[in-house]
Amino acid sequence: MKPFNWQEELDRDGHRLVFSGQTFAMHCHHYNINLQKMLEEALGEAGVALLYDAAEKASFHNFEYLFARYDQIKTLKSKLEMVAIMYQNCGLGILHFRQIGPDGGILSSPASHHVTGWLAKHGRRETAGCHFSRGWIGGVMSALFGKPTGYYDVRESSCKMKRDRECVFEIGVR
Repeated sequence: MKPFNWQEELDRDGHRLVFSGQTFAMHCHHYNINLQKMLEEALGEAGVALLYDAAEKASFHNFEYLFARYDQIKTLKSKLEMVAIMYQNCGLGILHFRQIGPDGGILSSPASHHVTGWLAKHGRRETAGCHFSRGWIGGVMSALFGKPTGYYDVRESSCKMKRDRECVFEIGVR
């Protein structure tokens, strides 16, 4: 059994961040929030879907790879712990899995890179805005339960961008 090697799976190659053998582009909140605002304003719901779908596919491929590569990470609990640690180590924020199963579940986030960036640049929103996080969670769910991307629908019922206490994500099957 191959031991889990954090430096191999989440490392830097010069200026590049490498996650599970794939280059991972992590930008500051200025870039990410400007990209999100531009997609929302220029394309509306299609822009939101583009952000969601890109995050979903990227997280799905990364975690599908990691779950297959490390036999010792086999329980749902150990997989969820890895997901939360990777999310935080990539600088995306904090995830708390409340109840997760093959039919969906609930998770919360008390801190988020995207929330911090949005509030700093644009202030309070009237609508939930953690589209990247929703997609990322959808991809993780598909990898966890062996489903294709698009199988899960992730909704945000509370959002710190609206000044709610925390972001709450409700996951269901499409």
